[in-house]
Amino acid sequence: MHLRVVVANIQSGIGVTRGYRQYVTSGWRYLFPHSGRGAMGAGTLLKAEEADIALLTEVDAGSRRSRGVSQLEVMATESGLPRMQFFPTRNMGASINEGNAILTRFPIQSVRILPLQSRVNPRVLGETVLDIAGAKLTVLVVHLALGARSRESQIKELVEHLKSIEGPCILGGDFNERDPRMFKVLTHAGYTPVSVAGYPSWKPQHALQVLFLSRHLSLVHAKVPDGARFSDHLPLIVEATLRDEPILELP
Repeated sequence: MHLRVVVANIQSGIGVTRGYRQYVTSGWRYLFPHSGRGAMGAGTLLKAEEADIALLTEVDAGSRRSRGVSQLEVMATESGLPRMQFFPTRNMGASINEGNAILTRFPIQSVRILPLQSRVNPRVLGETVLDIAGAKLTVLVVHLALGARSRESQIKELVEHLKSIEGPCILGGDFNERDPRMFKVLTHAGYTPVSVAGYPSWKPQHALQVLFLSRHLSLVHAKVPDGARFSDHLPLIVEATLRDEPILELP
């Protein structure tokens, strides 16, 4: 079975798409109300790419900053992906309600959220188990720390959790890591990294968005679309297929 997975950093709809200077000129949007048009652009992309699963980071699920609008619901409506799960990471009362999220066309059977060690901003690993034609697919989304030391610790935590998962699994998100050698512990655990340079969106140089595939999945194609500038990251679009071997069925 073929799956189309999109990994995207929404940047909470801030919309830095033209250059580093825009972080200054548009920086007020990190705290104050703005339209968040980037979420609609992301939803449009998901529909155009016929995505089956979207792993999203830096999503505002409805706060004063987003003018009370859930960017996740906007993307669900625009994309036509009916099932959603939000994993909050930064909640500042009514001002900011930010986190990671999963959108999918498949039924969600179970949900878990696991805190990760972090020295500054809270970081979590969000997990859903999807029902794909009666089979079990574990889907994980994460946004790792900016600090190298914290990021290294978080990657080790991811590996320990992956060891407890049986059957097909994908792990994706914004890893904030420019050195692919840091992923060796994940590859040694049996996961294949898939990435294409997509940051910054106006001149891609770094592959910060990564999707890891367990041994049950084979990569078909990966790309970042040039025209999808709704944040400072271009989305990673991956086509993969479940291999023809026994996989865990849902009870």
